[in-house]
Amino acid sequence: MISERLSKVGREFKQTLAMRDPVRVDSPGAKPAAVLMPLWDDGKDIQVIFTKRSAALPHHAGQISFPGGMRDPEDKDTSFTALRETAEEIGVPPARVEIVARLDQTVTITDFVITPYVGILDFNGDFELNPTEVDRLVITPLSKVLDFSLYKPREIKWQGMAFQQKALEHNGDIIWGATARILLDLLSALGDDAKKIVFAALN
Repeated sequence: MISERLSKVGREFKQTLAMRDPVRVDSPGAKPAAVLMPLWDDGKDIQVIFTKRSAALPHHAGQISFPGGMRDPEDKDTSFTALRETAEEIGVPPARVEIVARLDQTVTITDFVITPYVGILDFNGDFELNPTEVDRLVITPLSKVLDFSLYKPREIKWQGMAFQQKALEHNGDIIWGATARILLDLLSALGDDAKKIVFAALN
């Protein structure tokens, strides 16, 4: 069963974001991909589920990301991709996810166009990680994810390159890159309504 407060959070996301058209990126030649921002009630708090990607992956190895990946030719749309990849990576069946919003697309430095979705999980927490893709989960309170003041400028070093960008730290893990951009775009879209969602998550 989806808890009452998680249902309320889902409704707040749906109602607030339904009032705008998500940004679409025009990037000819870029590879389509999709991710899910999973929201889960662990009995104490509404949590956002991130993954720490395996160091053996060819793209974005070791980074903190949402479950997701490249769209397969047989995927009927990007929401299908996000749900399929979530099932493959962390063991949450598509039937246990209710998608409540589509977010702004973003482009990665590896030339993927990512379409993000927000979904609420009707799930008991028995996550099954695919060890070839996921090292571990990074479970972060939604109230922290939606607090703009916690996104701080950082120098990120990755594959011999240095980046200056805003990032979110949680228990020693740094959420940066495309994932941080998705979250910052979400905060921009929510504006002051982010406070309503945080209130719903905490009550």
